[in-house]
Amino acid sequence: MGISEQWSKGMKNHAYALLLAAGLAPGVASAAGFVDLPASGFNVNDGISAYTICNATAKPGKQSRRIKATPGQHDECAVFPANPAQAPIDGFNIVTHAVRTAVMNNTYTGGIDKKVATVTEFVWRNASQAECIYGASVVALLGTDADYDTEKPGKQYFRISDFARAGFGGLPVAAAYYPHAVTAEPVYRIGRTYTAVQYRDTDGYVGQPLTTPVFNRSINGINTAAATSPLPEQQSASLNDGWVNFATAIGLPKRAASSVFYVKSTCTSAAPQTVPDAIRLRQTSPPFIEVSVPGFAPAGGAVGPAPVKPY
Repeated sequence: MGISEQWSKGMKNHAYALLLAAGLAPGVASAAGFVDLPASGFNVNDGISAYTICNATAKPGKQSRRIKATPGQHDECAVFPANPAQAPIDGFNIVTHAVRTAVMNNTYTGGIDKKVATVTEFVWRNASQAECIYGASVVALLGTDADYDTEKPGKQYFRISDFARAGFGGLPVAAAYYPHAVTAEPVYRIGRTYTAVQYRDTDGYVGQPLTTPVFNRSINGINTAAATSPLPEQQSASLNDGWVNFATAIGLPKRAASSVFYVKSTCTSAAPQTVPDAIRLRQTSPPFIEVSVPGFAPAGGAVGPAPVKPY
């Protein structure tokens, strides 16, 4: 077995170990760190934004000095359970879990399936069966599939800038993240929107994109490598209460493992359902790419719009 295969197998075994631990792990301290995501958005200077800033040091850009959240420091939106298998709030117990493979198949892969990442999911529910927490983390896979476009020179790694999940339309939502992995980047911002908005460290890019002009598609930005300033319509994201989008950075070779992303909402005693395309992994650096993955959603939760390849 080569080094690449050993590394990928090791990461998968680590994920399964967390799943086994989930049945034994008690809950932890409190809901501190969770931020409410109102369906009406957030008031900003020039209007309304679907997004709230979590860790401003995590904004993309060569000049950024990302500072990992620790209790009391840069910890907006952050929680700190003992490990990823534990519920981030006391009184929640494991309901179900899964490890899923993210498969890219688009024009860049030449229509060939490329296994680019795994997504590990947990769902916890409180004793009153009134609230559930949906947790997920991502690991980029190192192997023959890691280079998704072998027609180009060098290595074309899938660089995930945004993690989105669906199924929360009409429900109250709060979100948080846990920067557990050594390589895990902080979460820059979280939004109640379907749209991931590109951010570059140049003029015209904004931390809290406005909801206008209207933009409802998966990725908004400039889909070229040229360092040009965006138009206002390339920096907007319309509200969508069915979706929660986390902006971060995941990808080979240095950021293989993500933080854990949490969405808390109301639920019932009904089992969470696995829904096709409920999770979307987005690359907002050119070329724009979205990879859809099945995911847990509240019973009856709707997932849409349908994914479009490559984004």
